Amino acid sequence: MKNTLSFSKRSALCAMGASVLLLSGCALNMQVPVKDPVPSSSQYVKNAGVGPIALYFSDGQSPKDKAALVTGRIPMQMMYAEKPFDAVPWLATNTVKEMVARGLPVQLGKDANGANTVLVKRIHIENRRVSGFSPFETFTSLSADVVTSKGTQRITSFVKRGKVPVWSFNEVIDPTYNDALNVVTKELAAKLNQILYGVAISDAQVNALISKTSTDPVNFRDVYELGFGNNPLAIPALVKLSTHSSDEVMQAAVSSLGILRATGQFDLLVKANEKKGGSWEDRAIALKAIGDLGTPEARAYLQKEGARLEKLTDSESMRTKELIALYP
Repeated sequence: MKNTLSFSKRSALCAMGASVLLLSGCALNMQVPVKDPVPSSSQYVKNAGVGPIALYFSDGQSPKDKAALVTGRIPMQMMYAEKPFDAVPWLATNTVKEMVARGLPVQLGKDANGANTVLVKRIHIENRRVSGFSPFETFTSLSADVVTSKGTQRITSFVKRGKVPVWSFNEVIDPTYNDALNVVTKELAAKLNQILYGVAISDAQVNALISKTSTDPVNFRDVYELGFGNNPLAIPALVKLSTHSSDEVMQAAVSSLGILRATGQFDLLVKANEKKGGSWEDRAIALKAIGDLGTPEARAYLQKEGARLEKLTDSESMRTKELIALYP
């Protein structure tokens, strides 16, 4: 009997093994088929004074960062057209497709050539799962410098997505990977529009989106469209949605306030970041929105937060510092 595990120890080991299986299941090193986003249907109101632009993309990632596209708890293999996923060319092609679909006269240039070059500094996906009963989550981020004739501007994106698999781990692929890449592509296109064209969707299109998001259930994609539309008429509706009971709707609304550079909502975003008992994801989206405002006040706040966290090494502090580092 001395060599036999007690019932309690055997039960603990079995529970531990089951937890590992539920956590990883068949997900370890599983392939993630990347899909091309469906371009938006809402078009910007054209500005006759802005002509065609050839947009160039350049991969400015370090070899280490490029090799670590996906990190986190569960190893995953990103694949596109049955080949290992090369993020920057894919991002370039689909960003230009999105801009063209919105009515912008853009074409993809063949080589980086000074002005109108998007230098991708990093694109990264971190996955996380606490247990087999919790959501599988991804945190997808982008940092890029846009070189124009008027100087260089930073563009960032940060998207959190989560899904609990019910029958198969394959169920998480589209919600956590493809949905996130879809948002990143559309956000990049929207921010490039702000820098290069400065046009917006019509008030009628904004009002149609507000109508769609005024009653539950709300599709988080429609909320993001309010931000991507570059029309400040959407700001009051986004403020209202920033307290929505759905995390994905609320986070889309807060992120969109930053995308629209709603500088009048700085205090609201600071309050969201400093809310007691809030989740790290909610605070991260608020910080992202503050960074997107781009004002001296917003930059000073990010610097203050970075200084506060400088010596902290817990996982949430490290993630927050990585998020702040996306901004110059």
